[in-house]
Amino acid sequence: MFSKLKQCTRSVLLAASLAVTGSSLAELPQPQYEDYTWEKEIFVPMRDGTQLSTDVLLPKGAKGKLPTVLVRTPYHKDNTHWAYFGDWDKLFLQQGYAVVIQSERGRQFSEGYFEDYLEGAAHDGYDTLEWISEQPWSNGKVGTFGCSSSGEQQWAMANTKHPAHAAMLPLASGTAIGDIPGNDTQGAIYRGGIPQMGLWAWWYNDMATSERLLLPPDTTQAQRVRLRNSFTLQPMTRFYQMNGRSIDTSAKTEQHDELVKTLPSMNVIRSGGGALTPFDKYITWTPGDKRWDGINQARVGHSQKTPALHLNTWHDVGAGEMSRMFKYLQDQKTPDQYLILGSGPHCDLLEESHLANLEFGDLNLGDARYMGRDNGYAELFLNWFDGKLKGKKDKLKKMPKVQLHVMNQGWITGDQWPLENTQFTKYYLNSSGKAGYRLADGALTTQKPSQVSGKDNYIYDPSYPVPTRGGGCCSSAMAVDQRDIEARADVLTYTTPVLEKGVTVAGPIEVVLYVSSDAKDTDFNVKLVDVYPDGKAINLSDDGFRVRYREGFDKKVLMNEGEVYEIKLTNMVTANYFKAGHRIRLQVTSSNFPSYERNLNTGGNNYDESEWVVAENAVHHGEQYPSHVVLPLIEKLNLASNKQ
Repeated sequence: MFSKLKQCTRSVLLAASLAVTGSSLAELPQPQYEDYTWEKEIFVPMRDGTQLSTDVLLPKGAKGKLPTVLVRTPYHKDNTHWAYFGDWDKLFLQQGYAVVIQSERGRQFSEGYFEDYLEGAAHDGYDTLEWISEQPWSNGKVGTFGCSSSGEQQWAMANTKHPAHAAMLPLASGTAIGDIPGNDTQGAIYRGGIPQMGLWAWWYNDMATSERLLLPPDTTQAQRVRLRNSFTLQPMTRFYQMNGRSIDTSAKTEQHDELVKTLPSMNVIRSGGGALTPFDKYITWTPGDKRWDGINQARVGHSQKTPALHLNTWHDVGAGEMSRMFKYLQDQKTPDQYLILGSGPHCDLLEESHLANLEFGDLNLGDARYMGRDNGYAELFLNWFDGKLKGKKDKLKKMPKVQLHVMNQGWITGDQWPLENTQFTKYYLNSSGKAGYRLADGALTTQKPSQVSGKDNYIYDPSYPVPTRGGGCCSSAMAVDQRDIEARADVLTYTTPVLEKGVTVAGPIEVVLYVSSDAKDTDFNVKLVDVYPDGKAINLSDDGFRVRYREGFDKKVLMNEGEVYEIKLTNMVTANYFKAGHRIRLQVTSSNFPSYERNLNTGGNNYDESEWVVAENAVHHGEQYPSHVVLPLIEKLNLASNKQ
């Protein structure tokens, strides 16, 4: 039935798996199959007649009906790096799984149009599960797999409750999480009402345009295979993520710098001459816009029952959303849900070969392998699918529901999020008014400040914003030394004394600030930072808040000059061991550009403005205005063993 487009010997398969799963396969079962067949460009019909480009890979020589691993992706299926599944398909094929890889509606050779984020994820996902179930090689059980967009697809699909959807592995999929309780980011589009411009202008322009080239109608499968071997329909790269420091000094990076500075911000993509994208309309919406309800994100009422491993890494842009989705489902008593948060950048846990000595940006964490062993994630994934899709003994039945890799410390476990023994502790901001002058006297202390009131002022000029250093998505340099940022007069820093003993912080973080401005509206941005004995300052998490939304994201309430307002920033999450000799620091400023859109301070729409106002902003503290950060401290650690 299937043309033998690709065969691999056992040695090649093992080498491919080694590149992904570590230095040893000792903990993995021996391969059952040595090679496989790969049929490309099958057109699978959806309920509205749209046909989606689909590949089917089968282990050569397999008898009987097989369980299936399904990957749906907006990216080129032959570019496994951007498709975020790498060579994991080979590992599943070795163990007797069929693998189906499908291009989403409106992407690559699939028909239809990509008019909105997660276009067709629910009904197309359901129809694809139905198609797989009807194939002669299928045992009727499907596990969905993938990172980033291939993970995000799975949430809408799970909400359709197709009986074949037996298990899911939605890695780094937080941007699919909408308005569930405690989450107000519309899938990480916003932080405190501030558009995440750097990420989404890049992603939509370079990955997911609405306008696109189309195949001729009525192409044959053979024609599509030939065309795919010769062409890609991926848009040209125009934007370069600037999460950390710039490494590429080429003309393309300079072009990126100019593009993201474009005003009004609604024209950022248009200024580069790119095709139309959904971002062009999203940048003009507000976080409370009812049109978000029509996007295929997980929302209130989402009642999926598919067993899921919620997997992410701390420096990923959607780590907070992922943890909140887990909590939402756990509060609903949804069975078979597990939260696993490791260390590293976006989708980094798929690159197991370098987790034994994990280094990204300016942070070196040493051993960050899952439970400290080679092939940890590979073993986990196989055990998960074997139990749910093959009916084998459930080796994960007694696994803790929550597993966290604490940076600089190791794995800890529990059965709920936040962990049961978390001590939420307030650290108060304090200074003599000089927290913005080269780290002069901004303090973080668990003792309430004794003075009635105090404040730190700084000038925020939208034409000279604080540049992004670390965080965001999807650079490998997401943990970056902050010292050049902290030397600016418009960045306030509040720091604990040198720690006499280590402190473990693991969980969600809330920042409460009392702020004022002489502008009608402005932003406040924060970062949690680990300060090393030599002064190196590594960002752990960041957040922001647009003050107009202090009374709700469905309304705009402007500021009165000099009046003090309380704002709450609730999106940060991390797990880090602050070693003895280190210090804990909170940065406060009013921009983090281009990761966060600049506020022009006028009180207008912002997205359609080209003129700005320079603002004098202030953070207040003391008994009257107790600005503080709430850190989740873990004193009694439940350290994990290296056995599941």
